[in-house]
Amino acid sequence: LISDDLNTKIETTFLYHDHDSYINIKLEEVGSSCTPISLFVVACPCVHYRQWLNQNIRSNTHLTIHKTMASTTISSLGMILWISTIILLVCLVYININAIMRGGQLPRNVVNNRFASLLEQSKTTAAKGATIATSSESNGNSQTIEEMEAEIDTLKRTKAELDTELDTLRIGEMEEKIHSLNKKFEQWEGKFNSLYQSDTKPKQGDDSPPLLPPAGEKRQRSSSALPPAGEKKQRKVDSNDLTGLNILLLYADDWTHHTLSSYHQTKPLNTVLKTPILDALAADGIRFTHNCVTTSVCWISRATLYTGQYMSRHKTTKPCCWNGLPKTKGQLDYVPDNWSELSFYEILKANGYHVGHAGKWGIHLPFHKNIDFNVEDDGWHYRKIGKKLWHITEKNEADALRFLATRPKDKPFFLNVAFFATHAKDSDIRQYMPQESSMEWYKDDTIPIPPTATQEAWERMPYFFTDVNEGRTRWKVRYSNYTLHQTMMKNYYRMATEVDAACGAILEELRRQDALNNTVVIFTTDNGNFHSEHGLADKWYPHQESIRVPLIIHDPRMADSIKGTTNDEFTLNIDLAPTILRAAGIPIPDKMHGRDMSELYLSPDRTDWRKEFFYEHPIISTKNYVPASEALVRKDYKYMYWPNFKYEQLFDLNKDPGEMNDLFNSVNPEHKLQLDEMRKRFTELKHLVKSDELVTL
Repeated sequence: LISDDLNTKIETTFLYHDHDSYINIKLEEVGSSCTPISLFVVACPCVHYRQWLNQNIRSNTHLTIHKTMASTTISSLGMILWISTIILLVCLVYININAIMRGGQLPRNVVNNRFASLLEQSKTTAAKGATIATSSESNGNSQTIEEMEAEIDTLKRTKAELDTELDTLRIGEMEEKIHSLNKKFEQWEGKFNSLYQSDTKPKQGDDSPPLLPPAGEKRQRSSSALPPAGEKKQRKVDSNDLTGLNILLLYADDWTHHTLSSYHQTKPLNTVLKTPILDALAADGIRFTHNCVTTSVCWISRATLYTGQYMSRHKTTKPCCWNGLPKTKGQLDYVPDNWSELSFYEILKANGYHVGHAGKWGIHLPFHKNIDFNVEDDGWHYRKIGKKLWHITEKNEADALRFLATRPKDKPFFLNVAFFATHAKDSDIRQYMPQESSMEWYKDDTIPIPPTATQEAWERMPYFFTDVNEGRTRWKVRYSNYTLHQTMMKNYYRMATEVDAACGAILEELRRQDALNNTVVIFTTDNGNFHSEHGLADKWYPHQESIRVPLIIHDPRMADSIKGTTNDEFTLNIDLAPTILRAAGIPIPDKMHGRDMSELYLSPDRTDWRKEFFYEHPIISTKNYVPASEALVRKDYKYMYWPNFKYEQLFDLNKDPGEMNDLFNSVNPEHKLQLDEMRKRFTELKHLVKSDELVTL
């Protein structure tokens, strides 16, 4: 603005630009004839004037216009700009008033801000009914605004109908089926309550020696449903051998072994957590108290599920993605040799099963997902899909119900409902985000603090566990103070109870279809979870909280005397694929490491089950982030080995279930003998796992 004090020296600088030839003007002692105006950056369109300016000025220089010339020029320029400004303002006001009268809609044929066309169409509201030209006007095609608006309304109605139809296709009658759970919930809960009053005692294992061959001894091949190595086509089993049983796998994420309220019936450490549906399932089946994973991390444990092999054999050590980021295009850098012939999904499909997967795959499979139904959801808690804001557990449940509602009834099915819960959303400071309807659950409860959630327990960890360790980093986010621990664990429990309710809806749909009594139901999870024990969060390491996970099996072949009992034998995630295949009547491939767990309840008197197992976990990123770990695990002792640091530990689990007192440096002769013996056996099992021997572990 030019100052009201016309005797004041005024200097206004406009940036000089090589392309547009803006000029720098220095006004000195502007005379009284100059009216105060708003100055605008003025381009110089005149070619000869631009050339003169270019000869006389450079970037960041000033052009001095003398007093007489400035007075005359500025006076004329001021008058022109005042008139132009008034005209422009009047036009803009008129246009806006007209636009408001039109409901805020701009005329459809305004192209490239054609001002004249805009004014022409803004003259009167009667233009609403006038004929206007469209972009195809040059071809003689025209349409009235009323006709176009009617067409738009028709399109909107069509879109709404399509959206409704799409929602119907996706969900169909699922919501009605979900609501039917409420009518049956009291029956489930009654069964659950009766379980607390039962006097069932767990079946104890015996002390027979482990059924493991000496190092290097090969196992004889048996008949298999699989072709010779190198042959891709799956060989079918004689249909007379197939059982026709349906198989439902309820596969949760990050549940440690005590994330079941039924666990606390025999060991009442936590009376807060509620999982009534899964407890009722256990009451009608069998619960395994010492079920463990051979590698405690999502993608490797899931690869073991699909193949029945240890990580060292299936060699799938890479995740699909981190923190829910988009998955990489293409496949893994290499295709593990055993995948094409060992995936039990492929084997079941080749033998007539209708195969489905709903939820988290966990890895980017190195082969095409040749199954009948596949919906993948991973890495999120809330997401808007179509018009609905979904919680991932709600979505997993709806997809499972859709599979059951649309499956062909003339063939058996396999379905893996791979829940993402209770996995945290690691990139979100909230970590655990349950459904809004669940927030009243556990609101007034106090979550027990684990006995080993202490500074002392953290300080007893090996020296290379520092604040840069990822387990410690996540502990700081989740459990570093009492209030934070309560908040996180309540949300974790809410998500667990949500999964429990979803399992109830799925089982109720099977009951409604009269298929529950012909379905083997397995509930388990991919790995355990630290809930501040040892000053850590998440998984990876060979401690009990990380490697022990729930396992419940409901099997129509099971005797009534077995139902409602527990089993203390060591069952492993390498056993899941063999158990599923044998439930279908398909032989176990020789390359699988696991065993058929149904032998433990169909032949409960057998004594030749495993008494120990080898644990392995690779380094993630760096040895300070997540170091590699290995272990030999027994019920009485555990030997740990940390390869990156050549560090050994020994724990007496009977006397020290919290794994606080490392006996490696003990001078007790008994401990020394135990250490030497377990070192030797550890080496033997490690060799078997990493070799090409055909062996059952």
